[in-house]
Amino acid sequence: MDDTAVDTTAYDDSIAGVDSFAEHAQRRAETEREAVEWAIDELESIIDEQGIDLEPLLEYGRRSQESLPDRHRRAYEAMADVFDVDPAVYEVYVFAYSELCEELAEGEGRSEKHPKGVGSEIGEGCTNALVAPPRVESDGGIDTGADTGTTGPLVLKNRDIAGRGTRPKSIVEQPPVDDYYGLLTIDTCGTVSMFKGVNDQGLVAANTYIDCEGEGEDVTPETRLRNGTVIRMLLEECATIEGAREFLESRPTRRLMGQTLFLADDTDAVLLEVNPAAERITADDDSVVTRTNHFVCSASAEAESSTKRRQRALELLEGDEQLDREDLWRFARDHANGPGDDSICRHPEPETDEPHAFGQLTTASSAIFEGGSPAIEAAMGNPCEAERIRCTFGDEIPTDLRTGQRWLDRLH
Repeated sequence: MDDTAVDTTAYDDSIAGVDSFAEHAQRRAETEREAVEWAIDELESIIDEQGIDLEPLLEYGRRSQESLPDRHRRAYEAMADVFDVDPAVYEVYVFAYSELCEELAEGEGRSEKHPKGVGSEIGEGCTNALVAPPRVESDGGIDTGADTGTTGPLVLKNRDIAGRGTRPKSIVEQPPVDDYYGLLTIDTCGTVSMFKGVNDQGLVAANTYIDCEGEGEDVTPETRLRNGTVIRMLLEECATIEGAREFLESRPTRRLMGQTLFLADDTDAVLLEVNPAAERITADDDSVVTRTNHFVCSASAEAESSTKRRQRALELLEGDEQLDREDLWRFARDHANGPGDDSICRHPEPETDEPHAFGQLTTASSAIFEGGSPAIEAAMGNPCEAERIRCTFGDEIPTDLRTGQRWLDRLH
């Protein structure tokens, strides 16, 4: 961690010592309460103003909750008990946020699933990259107190979402509970899903969404594992890439959601294309890999935004030279084809209202992980503007990062 002269919260004070997922979730909710209650109040006001019917969103969310492991469901219920907010709006915030943003994008304006307007192809965001030995170059990494003498694979994730103002981010740290591993990430306050992170064993997992669903009478919201659930389960249950692949192969692929999974541990790295429609998981173990929101090894929906971002990503990473963290940060900050949907570092176009941008995907956070290292280097908000944060599992972390206050300070 490189923050100095700031208020910090120690791991022992706020994270350690819990003996259940519900207790950890309660503590986390108390820590993030101001940010979450602000976000839910903002959403409630806009929902009322536009007269949005939440019942279809609640129905979808309640059905999809059935696919959660019991420990995640208990965590959600524990958090919900802490927040003094409209319970229906909070439930939609947790389980149907992108669908809500669809409803809040007025008329033929932009939306998360239709970035170019009604009738466009799916355009969900995120641009990821992976660099593994021998292409990865050591730059000292993050000091975690261990001297391994080696550099693990690097994984970058730009997290792009709609309505970013009402999706506050915090550094989330979860201790080992029972036989489950602890984890560290930057993700949305007050939710149970995670879309990237590293666990205390040094396993890194991150994904990008692909519009591709399995088929069959047994594939329903109740049985389909949500992407954010898969990432969290991998981090909690697996110590290595081998274990993560066994986890995925033990489940019917058609019951997973379409995604690309970036995995790294202390020695290995792989990109997995999880294709539920084809009931196939395809591995790409090249030393430099990048993905946006379509499959490369098999067919899927392919929006113009996804194509342009991947083409630009390939341009930035091509060549035979070694790559380090600074190269990946330049990648994360790239504005070619922007502003708007087509750049890697996504900003709202001028006609999009700030700070909410419900109708347009924008970059809400960037994170770099190193396989084998339980640490994170991240930027909260657009990486071209935000201060770089370095945190290690079990270390002291600035309080405003744990609470989401730094996110709120960006908006006000």
